[in-house]
Amino acid sequence: MKTFRGALVAAAACVALAGCHFPGLGGGHKAPTGQVVANVDGREVTLRELNAEMGGAAFPDPKTRKAAEQQALRNIVARIILANTARQQGLDKTPDFALQKQRAIDSVLAQELQQKLIQGVPEPTKDEAQTFVSSHPDTFLERKVFVVDQIRMPRVPVEVLKTLEPLKTMEEIEAVLTKDNIPHQRSDATLDAVGADPRLVDFIRKLPPNEVFVLPGNDGLLVNRVKETKVIPFTGDPATQYATKWLTRQRTQEAVSRSFNQYLTAAAGKVQFNKDYAPPKPVKTATPGGAAPATPGQTAAQ
Repeated sequence: MKTFRGALVAAAACVALAGCHFPGLGGGHKAPTGQVVANVDGREVTLRELNAEMGGAAFPDPKTRKAAEQQALRNIVARIILANTARQQGLDKTPDFALQKQRAIDSVLAQELQQKLIQGVPEPTKDEAQTFVSSHPDTFLERKVFVVDQIRMPRVPVEVLKTLEPLKTMEEIEAVLTKDNIPHQRSDATLDAVGADPRLVDFIRKLPPNEVFVLPGNDGLLVNRVKETKVIPFTGDPATQYATKWLTRQRTQEAVSRSFNQYLTAAAGKVQFNKDYAPPKPVKTATPGGAAPATPGQTAAQ
């Protein structure tokens, strides 16, 4: 609902601005110069704020960038005017506003902490990248491209997954989906080792012939059976650059996760819950090493 409201405000501001003309400044304020790009009733809008609004976007030519700057500035001006109007109506004094304000501040601070941690992660050296390439031949020198028979389906309740677990063939799985009126599509597809976790590639490569396995998709589940495995080498500078990016992403995720867990653990003693809202006690479970996908005999795809 909040997303809808935000979109509605943005749309309303755009409609309003389409018919607006901002002449010179009123109220006796000086015309903006230097790093100040606008002045809205005494509220200065800086070049830094304008650049942040544009989100670091790149533009093909100065004319396109100027048009984008003007649109971004008009958005900022509209937002300030609407916010000022809300203050005049006392909306900044309501409990809902206080709640949303605190939530926004906390979210931004958490994001800033994450960015600080990311900036502190050292980039992999060229030797480290080349070592990564050498140690993962299925992704590079002997890059695997799996041609698969694939069924695309939505995420389904656990009960449905349990009925699929003992099934061994794509035909059996498709028959159950059809019987239960679960929408699905079956077609050939490819799974490229480049872009996949090397542990997943190793898992697929070691599967018995015609073994069915399940992977999470963007908006559902992918049921797969390997029909053919092609070897298309991925080498040279592109491979080294890819390895560098992969290592950087992996190290960044690990560093952020490790630090966040440390912060949360250190502060756990300062947290008190109402007994009616206390989280359940953690249950120790055996976690498979890596990001192994599920097979019809497993429930990891839930």
